[in-house]
Amino acid sequence: MRAALQTAASIALACLLVPAAAAAQTSTAIPMHSGPPATLPARPAPAPPLGWDRLSPAQQHALAPLRAQWSQLPPARQHRLAAHATHWATLPPGHQQLIRERLTRWANMTPAERRQLRDNARAFRNLPPAERAKVDAAFHRFQQLSPGERRALRQRFRALPRAQRLHWAAEHPEPPIPMHPAGTSGH
Repeated sequence: MRAALQTAASIALACLLVPAAAAAQTSTAIPMHSGPPATLPARPAPAPPLGWDRLSPAQQHALAPLRAQWSQLPPARQHRLAAHATHWATLPPGHQQLIRERLTRWANMTPAERRQLRDNARAFRNLPPAERAKVDAAFHRFQQLSPGERRALRQRFRALPRAQRLHWAAEHPEPPIPMHPAGTSGH
């Protein structure tokens, strides 16, 4: 069985490499061009703003939390959200409700809170995979706590004097866990 797999892999590899090798042997060198430099292809024209009234009823329902801010969103983001809303309509009702809640939370955030959330998400994405797994595991353990236990843990940590928090951080040299991991409001 193993020999058959190796043979099949060798044949597949040969089928891929032989045409490429033949093309490389028959191709001629391309002469250097001394004319004016080629221009880069033009950027696609920016998408026009997408009016709220142009959205389907299903898209309007999914994006309702953003209605008040819709006209201030960049057109590219409007089009992206409209495309996402079309997909969201195919999801189970519970998932749709979760999306609406997150959109509502986002719509109610201040610009500083949004910036902090973006920074936390960027920091999380930039972690090495092993560290990201640790943060994810810690976040899931935190999520398993009851809302009261989470609130108490936050209050206890915030009540620590700065020196004590720094001492704790020095004793736990792992990278810090973002205060509000991406997709959460910290509640």
